[in-house]
Amino acid sequence: MPNQVTPAAPTQPDGRSVVRLLTIPAPPELWNIVLRHAASGTHVIVDLSGVATLTNLEAAMLLELVCEGKERDVSVRLSGLSENARQSFVGLGIEILQQQDTAAPRFSAVERVGQITLEVIEAGRRLLAMIGEIVYWSLLAPWRGKGVKWDRINEQIVKIGLDGVPIVVFLSFLIGAVLALNAASQLRQFGASIYIANLVGVSVTREMGPLLTAIIVAGRSGAAITAELGTMVVSEEIDALRTMALSPGRFLLLPRIGALLCAVPCLTVLANLAGIMGGYWIGVVVLGLGSRNYLQQTAQALLINDLVTGMVKSVVFALLIGLVSCYRGFYVRGGAEGVGVNTTASVVTSIVLCILADAVFTTIFFYLD
Repeated sequence: MPNQVTPAAPTQPDGRSVVRLLTIPAPPELWNIVLRHAASGTHVIVDLSGVATLTNLEAAMLLELVCEGKERDVSVRLSGLSENARQSFVGLGIEILQQQDTAAPRFSAVERVGQITLEVIEAGRRLLAMIGEIVYWSLLAPWRGKGVKWDRINEQIVKIGLDGVPIVVFLSFLIGAVLALNAASQLRQFGASIYIANLVGVSVTREMGPLLTAIIVAGRSGAAITAELGTMVVSEEIDALRTMALSPGRFLLLPRIGALLCAVPCLTVLANLAGIMGGYWIGVVVLGLGSRNYLQQTAQALLINDLVTGMVKSVVFALLIGLVSCYRGFYVRGGAEGVGVNTTASVVTSIVLCILADAVFTTIFFYLD
């Protein structure tokens, strides 16, 4: 293309080739024009004195030309750049032209097992460090004159507990009503409708109340904790706390986990009452079992072990939700996208662990009974 380029030709005593460009062609043609006469180990000077201005894209292509020359062992230098053309290179990287289409590295089964093992070990180390920091600020630091931040705990109790009462009570009431309706369809065949009270009372206090409360808290408050801490990590607020010699464990982790340990058992009690009232409404209003008979049957069916079982589960669920949500939020990577990913992972992990713990506790209590 004679109107665009003067072909490369050795014009210097040391054998360097000079290519004078009037316009910047597309990359494949640009490589061909500049590098076609260049042998390995040679030098090529690209004269751009005839180009008044460059777009950012053209500047990036010239930078990539220099990199392409290095891969071919050819030294490419740019000369004759006007002041306007030089400004196009300010803050520019060639990555805008690089396509991330390289195949992901393939690992063998042994390598993948090793990689997963290392990730699990690192996650365990981080979790233990976080637990150690929480234990220190809750048990040891108060004896050294560094008290617990009760104002922050109270603030979190309001957010997690008080603000969550309506949805917990409403859903628990519906669950109790659904349990009563499902039980009625079977027990009425044997003339034992009054035992609906037994089934609803025991099921709600031992299983459904604590588990439903944990799921609601994990989806509502656990996600909020992860998102808050993750946003603080991304915006470097936690690093700022450390710079000011303020411990994130004291001001961020302990208040949230302490609030969960206080709020979740209280919400569980309300969920138990609401679930029993849901069954009461179905038994008395819909099935006409009689208010006094239903309440007496419920009181006879419930044992102190049923209530203790539910409360023990609620405390364990609160601890699991707190540790998972704080861990996921504290170790966010990748900006806003990382916050979203970790928030989703926090909810899923918390619910799975709560259900798993519920199954373990139910099995243990079954054999103990």
